[in-house]
Amino acid sequence: MKGGFIMLTLFHFILGLCLGSFIVCTAERLSSNQPVWGTQRSICPNCRHQLRAWQLIPLLGVLLQRGRCHDCQQPIPLQSSLVEGLCGVLVATSPGPLTTALPLIIGYLVLIFNSLTDYLNYDVYPLTLITPAVLGLWQQRPNLDIGFYILLVLIVTLYLLARLTPTFGLGDVDVLLMLGCLATANAILTSLALASTAALVFFILGSSKRRLPFVPFISWGFILVTQLVGPT
Repeated sequence: MKGGFIMLTLFHFILGLCLGSFIVCTAERLSSNQPVWGTQRSICPNCRHQLRAWQLIPLLGVLLQRGRCHDCQQPIPLQSSLVEGLCGVLVATSPGPLTTALPLIIGYLVLIFNSLTDYLNYDVYPLTLITPAVLGLWQQRPNLDIGFYILLVLIVTLYLLARLTPTFGLGDVDVLLMLGCLATANAILTSLALASTAALVFFILGSSKRRLPFVPFISWGFILVTQLVGPT
């Protein structure tokens, strides 16, 4: 029984690594206006050499190269490996059976994807938010408590703010709507409080006062809250 559990966890971890690798590749190609489904493999951003198949293995490819490109010996950015590792851990540590946790896991992956595109190019892709939202609503209906109505008022306010000013983007509102289908209002409000605090600290301490992408902060807050206390 224990060996089967370990093998299943390892399988989920490897699956998460592969999904994370796909997410990073897709986000980077979209943000640089490259075809997502192109036949050409990824290239090294420094020497522009096409990567070999073994270099593309999630995490292992970077380890085999000792953190440096096999051709030009320049350091490999850690962003891809960190995202792959995070996705692997989130899928492997999903609470309960994978089928039960599927809406939340897909929600995590979609959040990470939109965090990358928001960070790279201030883009959020609303179509990617539909699947986890529908699955979340199919699994459980929202609890119409006081927290729900507070969240509803907040989302409407942020929507109006996004329409009338450049301060808050409509993509951020779309992400909050998706989260409302995956977790309770209290969990989302806690996530948003953490995200806002972290964004404020980054803005104050940052050397440049440019617009901050907010989806990465929302994603961080939501993943942290739901992993520690659950989505309820």
